Amino acid sequence: LRSRSAVCPPRFFGSSSLMSKRTRGLTRVQANANSKTVMVCIADGSEEVETSGIFDTLIRGGVDVTLAKVGGDKANLICKMSRGMSFVAERHFEELSPANEKFDMVVLPGGLPGAQAFSESEKLVSELQQRKEAGEWYAAICASPAVVFAPNGLLPEKATCFPALHEKISSHLSDGASTSRVVVDPAKKVVTSQGPGTTLEFAVELVSILMGDDKADEVAKGLLIERTGKSTSG
Repeated sequence: LRSRSAVCPPRFFGSSSLMSKRTRGLTRVQANANSKTVMVCIADGSEEVETSGIFDTLIRGGVDVTLAKVGGDKANLICKMSRGMSFVAERHFEELSPANEKFDMVVLPGGLPGAQAFSESEKLVSELQQRKEAGEWYAAICASPAVVFAPNGLLPEKATCFPALHEKISSHLSDGASTSRVVVDPAKKVVTSQGPGTTLEFAVELVSILMGDDKADEVAKGLLIERTGKSTSG
């Protein structure tokens, strides 16, 4: 028998794995000129529950998802996640051209080291700020609203984040940080949420925004969750 320490940690591979290639292949076949597209960013230290939950839920909703690595070596698309799992991105963010590759939404998972990597990417912060000015959707969960949105003027009027980081966003919000599990600001086109345990609720609301309530209800039913606890501002 192998000792516990000798057992390799579980690994989730993005579009480079056999499983993900199969999933991505189905998604690409279904995609057409009218498909909704989302870029989910990851970095070393991103939270794996949030990343996989967001990605999977959007795919279930019929959304075309691109997993993009932020920071690190452009030739190495592997990200070591916050709990030791390894995810493989499809693209490196630095190689994407926002002018030619438009996304309907950009989503940031949490994980403090990953959120810090996002905040250090001038190109990503600039892309988010341009989305804000253009009235285009962007979303974040856990540490990312506090670490990426707050210092860069990207928070809407009402938002939430990981509860331990509420003080970092409260000063930027007229009513302080929301205690709601998911906060949607339709006027500013920003969605925020609290952490790993709110991931599926968060992602289902993203499906609702992109694909409509009927599809969101269908996805929620398949995930065995109820669409409750959402707070809408605006």
